[in-house]
Amino acid sequence: MQLPLFNEGTIALAIVEAVCAFDYPAEHLQIQVLDDSTDDTPVLLAPLIARMQARGLDIRHMRRGNRQGWKAGALAWGLAESTAEFVAIFDADFVPSPDFLRRILIDSVVFDDPATAFLQARWTYTNSDQNLLTRAQSILIDRHFAIQKPYQLTKGRTLAFNGSAGLWRRSAIDAAGGWSADTLCEDLDLSYRCALVGLKGKYDFALSCPSEIPSSILAFKLQQRRWAKGSAQCFRKLGADVFRSRQIRHHWEDIYAMAGYVVHPIMLVYFLLWPWVVRGDLPWPLLLASQACMTIANITVISGFLMAAFALGQRAGANLFGSLAFALILGMALIVNTTLAFFAGLFEKAGVFERTPKHGRGKRTTRSESLQLRLHWSIYFEIAFLVYMLWLTILLFASHHAGAAISCAVFVGSMGFIVLSQLTDRFGPRIRLMTEQAAAFCRLATPRSSS
Repeated sequence: MQLPLFNEGTIALAIVEAVCAFDYPAEHLQIQVLDDSTDDTPVLLAPLIARMQARGLDIRHMRRGNRQGWKAGALAWGLAESTAEFVAIFDADFVPSPDFLRRILIDSVVFDDPATAFLQARWTYTNSDQNLLTRAQSILIDRHFAIQKPYQLTKGRTLAFNGSAGLWRRSAIDAAGGWSADTLCEDLDLSYRCALVGLKGKYDFALSCPSEIPSSILAFKLQQRRWAKGSAQCFRKLGADVFRSRQIRHHWEDIYAMAGYVVHPIMLVYFLLWPWVVRGDLPWPLLLASQACMTIANITVISGFLMAAFALGQRAGANLFGSLAFALILGMALIVNTTLAFFAGLFEKAGVFERTPKHGRGKRTTRSESLQLRLHWSIYFEIAFLVYMLWLTILLFASHHAGAAISCAVFVGSMGFIVLSQLTDRFGPRIRLMTEQAAAFCRLATPRSSS
């Protein structure tokens, strides 16, 4: 079992405790805590790891002293120190149940097929009800795990590993060339390299593993930026090989799976041009075509979200539809962020692997954690786009295109909310801290009346 960590703080304790509690023969387990941290995470982990070693568990606290190759580099380094036949991978915010390994390797026959490279479990969430943002994200991710993956599995499509909560066959990793750090989506990269040599992934909907969803806009944007950039890098690296491959049958679907974030640049161009089409500055056939495409896309996306919610037993109601509406708003408002990341991935190899901030068990972001979040330069493009769309909204109202103006106004509100949320995430804790310090100073400076 490999636990790649980087500055995870106290949440790393939960994942170490969880894997040490597996009801699987201890003599067949080796636990690698791959800790690249530069903060006090190693100090926090040391007593727990010592206790587990005293219990007879084969657990090692492994530190490289650098982050060369990021997560992929840590995983590859750990494999070089192990001869295990199977490799389970868990990020710090995942807390698998004690029967996780037993259900795969003892109760299941999934790895009886020598062509099976890995098994991916379904992600669930410890903090989906924390706020509106986490509820919206749970809808977005559920669509992937409840609709897309079951479809890919039943139709024989290529399945991709999601980076955590899964089990790999060691020989499959080696056959595909091992972990590589030349993209930010090392999981997607390795999955397709396995597919190119005739190995395949499996998915178990019934096997779930709780994880944590980013609870702030800044953290969510960072995660989406990394995924968009990494996917584009995989497309640039493997797209031609996938298209020419005889091992992969559904070439266009797999090309889209890697280049799926291309829909965000297309949407961005749509939002830029659509108001001008409405005003008659561009040919009317473009208006009809764009409206038809957007209507079909919206129906498809909304249907997928609802199908995922119902498949997971959620009932229709105000909470579900409110979260769904915000998920759509979130998707629209992030197109600038993901478009920039997608194009960066097409031209830039690898880059810095920015860890998504995690806070453990759905707790609110602490003051120190919030102060560490930084605004990304993409916010300046978002503000510029916001101003542009606001100007177009006014222009459409003035030219008596009220319907189009209202649509633009909805987008302006969505983008404005995202921009304001980022500023609040970044500067809100600092302002509150300064306010508290000023209040404390005033209390100390105010002379008390004598009794």
